[in-house]
Amino acid sequence: MRTFGTTVSPWFLTLALASSTIPIVFACSSGEGGGVAPGPSVGGNPSTSGGAGTTTAGNTSGGSAAMQGGSATGGASAAGGTGGSGNAGDASGGTGSGGLPMGGSAGNPSGGAAMGGSDADPCGMPPWKKLEVTAAIGSHIHGGAGIDNRAKTMLGKLVIDYGYQGGTYQSFLAKRGYHSIAAPTYTECAAPDLDGSRTRVGDCRMGEFMTTTTQVIANLKLLQSQYPEEDWGYFLTQDGKDLRWSDVALTGLSHGATTAAVAGRIGKCVWRVVSRSGPRDNLCGTDSGKTKCSAPLSTPTYDPNCPDAKVAAWIDQPSKTPIDRFYALVGMEDDQCGDIEFNMQRAKYLGAPTIFDMGTLDQATLDATHQFFSSTQGHLDFLAQPNLAKNTAAVLEKAFAIPPENQNPNF
Repeated sequence: MRTFGTTVSPWFLTLALASSTIPIVFACSSGEGGGVAPGPSVGGNPSTSGGAGTTTAGNTSGGSAAMQGGSATGGASAAGGTGGSGNAGDASGGTGSGGLPMGGSAGNPSGGAAMGGSDADPCGMPPWKKLEVTAAIGSHIHGGAGIDNRAKTMLGKLVIDYGYQGGTYQSFLAKRGYHSIAAPTYTECAAPDLDGSRTRVGDCRMGEFMTTTTQVIANLKLLQSQYPEEDWGYFLTQDGKDLRWSDVALTGLSHGATTAAVAGRIGKCVWRVVSRSGPRDNLCGTDSGKTKCSAPLSTPTYDPNCPDAKVAAWIDQPSKTPIDRFYALVGMEDDQCGDIEFNMQRAKYLGAPTIFDMGTLDQATLDATHQFFSSTQGHLDFLAQPNLAKNTAAVLEKAFAIPPENQNPNF
């Protein structure tokens, strides 16, 4: 088992769908940490906190748009329509050139404006209804799922966390406008698993993805039935048989970081894929499995001529999700860093490997890459402990397309 920079507590919703009254586990949000300790099983209304909000009309711009990918991207933005002069538009929308407008949602009467989705999304699954979050303003947590509508704008985006062998509610993202839900606990595939077959590990990870997706859909239906004021059904197709993947972000830690990347590449076209201490399905580090990264990152700590037999086949397959939606955060002290760096290079993540926690992180640096390395950390859950490495919050806000008005919440 891996040793992480923080304790990971996998959680999954245990749901008795046949019961008319189903107890839900509640927990209170505790800072920016991703893990929430389950409380006693209780029924009734979720706990809430925060003051009264103001009724705000739907925000069709989502604030000023940041530009993704820097000048290295160029041309038309797969995520945001037609790009500006040489830059890909940030899919979070806004007034910048190439930004994807986030229309189609009514204002959130519980305190924040709602961004909603867009029928221009390349994933092609626009919302069939308006986002209607009418819950009392506060933190609403139900075991491994929850929202925090103290955020100024409810984004109309769902994040699924795969964790390591199961996910947790991510308060960092909920406070910034996401609906957050955990993938259930799953049995992880052996990885990298390349002995005689480049396809075995990818096939196994897709099995993880499909199994957890079935449970996430069931959990969303139950959440919608019990907490309709939080509008969990917004992320389901109208017939309730699938997720609307164009409004779903996938994230995970370590093994889960790779499962999220596999799902976004060969499984579904999604809103975002953000890997923490991953992805890794290769044996190309210069001493694979024991290779920390060293500066300068322009000198790779992997074999640039690594034979295909050491690389999982899924990494070379065409990506269903536009590549400008993939991000990764990696610690240079991680003994898997060489393999992870190779994985990102082979999959063609945008920009160059960039150290983010030394000195000032300016907007140009944030915009120029999707490959972020911490010089001070090892195999870390960056979402659970965003304050351990300098500038981590800014990198996460960039990766998850948090609009300016939702950044750096003080609650």
